Amino acid sequence: MLPYLKYRLKSQGKFRLHSPFVYDFYEEVLEQITRENWREELCNKLNAFLLSKEDVFKENDVYIIEEDIHLTKENEMKWNAMKNMEDVRLSIDCYHFGIIFKMERKEKQHFVLSSRKFRKSKSQKK
Repeated sequence: MLPYLKYRLKSQGKFRLHSPFVYDFYEEVLEQITRENWREELCNKLNAFLLSKEDVFKENDVYIIEEDIHLTKENEMKWNAMKNMEDVRLSIDCYHFGIIFKMERKEKQHFVLSSRKFRKSKSQKK
């Protein structure tokens, strides 16, 4: 429960994002995936999104999706090590999964995004 509370305190909605690339990711990918098929949809929508962002995401750039980044302390340590690697320029933490981008950017940025798609509804909490 503590990792989730930490996540919720740090997470941002799309209107607090200062990166046009991450804002577009939020709108075009994160908000468009459904909870039931999120893994497949995330891959498909992310690939389409990155193809449309050729000015930012170049041909030799790489992304990695890591699942369950907050499930255990070991997973959190692995996620932190991944996002702190020298060649990682952008990381996005969505609690249930994270995405790291190895890309040609000057600044290193880390975003913690909030999405209502993955929150349990009242009927699911029972």
